[in-house]
Amino acid sequence: MMERESWPVAQSRARPVLRLVPSLAPEPLTPSGERVLVSAEGFRLTSERLEAAGRSWRLEELRGFGTRHAAPGLKLPLALGAGAALVVPALLLQPGSFRVTAALAVATVLVFSSIARLVMAADTYWLTVRTAEGERLVLCSHDHQLFARVVEALGEVLAPPEPRPVTPGPGMPVRRLALVR
Repeated sequence: MMERESWPVAQSRARPVLRLVPSLAPEPLTPSGERVLVSAEGFRLTSERLEAAGRSWRLEELRGFGTRHAAPGLKLPLALGAGAALVVPALLLQPGSFRVTAALAVATVLVFSSIARLVMAADTYWLTVRTAEGERLVLCSHDHQLFARVVEALGEVLAPPEPRPVTPGPGMPVRRLALVR
């Protein structure tokens, strides 16, 4: 026969819960009637123009855009932190002196600053637009979600670039395709 033990169960009371749900508000409009697609500090993309870096372009002026992504270099903080962490046990075996204490302090600062750098490391994203004057850097951000929203909105409002025909340069062989039945 199996015995079953029961524990006293605390009576739970129903608690009123207030949950705020954001309403699906329409996109804000500018005074001129343009829809604001993305807005961030120093950057605004509307249905008719792009405002960034103190300049403003109509969407018709933009010929395309490009993105770039860079991950932070982590080799130096890892190497410094690992080197300092390996030095600390050797310093602890030395007899106490001012040099050993100073070296321990420096090694400790290196270890913790390396850890802080690794924790705070963030990718950087750049957005450039192509205009008649050339390429312009319009956004540099560490916020991936904002950058993804901007790129998605730009992709929707800008027409895809027309494919350019490739013309062979001097010394390049001309390749021709033949249809074989």
